[in-house]
Amino acid sequence: MNPLRRLWRRIRPPVLALGGGGARGFAHIGFLEVLEREKIPVRAIAGTSMGSVVGAMYLEYGSAEAVRSRWEEAFENGLVPSVPAVDIGEKAADEASHHLLQLARRVRDRLVISIAVNRATIAEADDFVAVLEHLLPADRRIEMLPRPFVAVATDLETGEEVRLRSGPLRRAVQASSSIPGVVPPVMIDGRPLVDGGVVAEVPVGAALELGRPVVAVDVSMDLPPYSPDSIVLHTMFRTGLMTSRLLRACQLREADVVVRPDVGARNWADWESREAFIEAGRVAAERWLGSVAAG
Repeated sequence: MNPLRRLWRRIRPPVLALGGGGARGFAHIGFLEVLEREKIPVRAIAGTSMGSVVGAMYLEYGSAEAVRSRWEEAFENGLVPSVPAVDIGEKAADEASHHLLQLARRVRDRLVISIAVNRATIAEADDFVAVLEHLLPADRRIEMLPRPFVAVATDLETGEEVRLRSGPLRRAVQASSSIPGVVPPVMIDGRPLVDGGVVAEVPVGAALELGRPVVAVDVSMDLPPYSPDSIVLHTMFRTGLMTSRLLRACQLREADVVVRPDVGARNWADWESREAFIEAGRVAAERWLGSVAAG
């Protein structure tokens, strides 16, 4: 018998904590593909943001291939909206050598700031809902899924982590994935809820409530190289990443296993790199399972 299967016969199937990261969350699909191939069952899933989308779809449709196929249909039908996204991984040294590029950077800064000052959000809620209507079935409730699932969101008023364990599935996933400032908050039980990544980028705490062992899949962005020539927005994003990295590290200590696909410093809206993200998830899963088998 495969040593991995012998191992999983001795311990309980894992609970997955699937982290947020926008397009980088496609790595979760590759990770799940490898678990299926090795016939390793998943006991339950807690998801934040894109982790909640992929986790809900996986439990609903029963396979990583079905999740991937549904997403590809959404892209083919033009359902996935594009949003203005600042790439904080630019090479400032190259930019500094070109005066026109410096000017473009200043114009872009002012444009994004203008959007932030004059609009409540960058994208419309209807665009996001249209995607979820394709990805997840109507009238499905969390408690109807074949295995336990929790979508993690953040209360925009109090800053509390909110763990959605019951109720309409689409609505819970929408709340968990509503990036502050990009799409409007979602009202559930009178609470304005936004992306769970604000307080729990990888939902280890929620996963622990579902059982152990907890395998956390972290698809957060790497901290890009520092440059003294960075524009204002880059500096603001960089310091925000530092804060979230410290919080995430504290939360990940509670997980039994942490798997980190190599998604680099790619932007959360880099949908064109989804195949690379899926492959990164496969590689990370194989590396983890290889170390388990060897141990």
